[in-house]
Amino acid sequence: MNERLDESHELHDIAQTVFMSPFHFHRIFRTTCGTSPGRFLTALRMARAKRLLIETSITSTEVGLKVGYSSFGTFTTTFTKLVGLPPGKFRACVRPIADVPIHILLGDLISGDGHGADGGIRGWLEARPDGTNGVALVGLFPSGIPQEPVACAGLAPPGPVHLPKVSATGAVTALAVSVRADASVREVLTESPRAAFYVGAAEDPIDLDQAAGERPFRIALRERRLTDPPILLAFPLLLNAART
Repeated sequence: MNERLDESHELHDIAQTVFMSPFHFHRIFRTTCGTSPGRFLTALRMARAKRLLIETSITSTEVGLKVGYSSFGTFTTTFTKLVGLPPGKFRACVRPIADVPIHILLGDLISGDGHGADGGIRGWLEARPDGTNGVALVGLFPSGIPQEPVACAGLAPPGPVHLPKVSATGAVTALAVSVRADASVREVLTESPRAAFYVGAAEDPIDLDQAAGERPFRIALRERRLTDPPILLAFPLLLNAART
């Protein structure tokens, strides 16, 4: 997928490369990666699109073509839904803050103690495995991919997490993403190795229809794996917007 993002990928063709039936491949892929092959492919395309928008000056239309979209409208709709901003606005928002360290951009937001008003969902995020200072986003997500959170909060791990009460229903997963505190916005959004990403997930899904706040979750951070979906959220932009 990574090597041929601009090509069409049918489930049957991908399954055939590993000598499996489409049904068997789909089941194993979902178990391994936490999401379906189709969602994973879309996430890879949007992650590449983010990098192209930040690192090149080509038009949004050209970006869409390079990541496999012949329709600019479809590309724009998908990017906006999964990243949180239209391609053009994403590029415009990043440019003036691209080289700002994330801890400076989000200092006020991550300086709290993780406690908020009554209600909502509480948890604990463990320290970064390498012991470095970092910032983190913890959110509730309806899928295994960090996109379209129903609630999110920023903090400096380790520490308590307090997510606001939401009107959404059903089961969600608490996911965490952490980067080095001195990583730049550009390094975070392009998923540069220098940002030193760590990710984690609560062991059990959270049922929003029940009193989830009575059973706090706990998330341990770990290094990212090849099978982890890309991080689509405009991480620093999203947290900065929450502050303002």
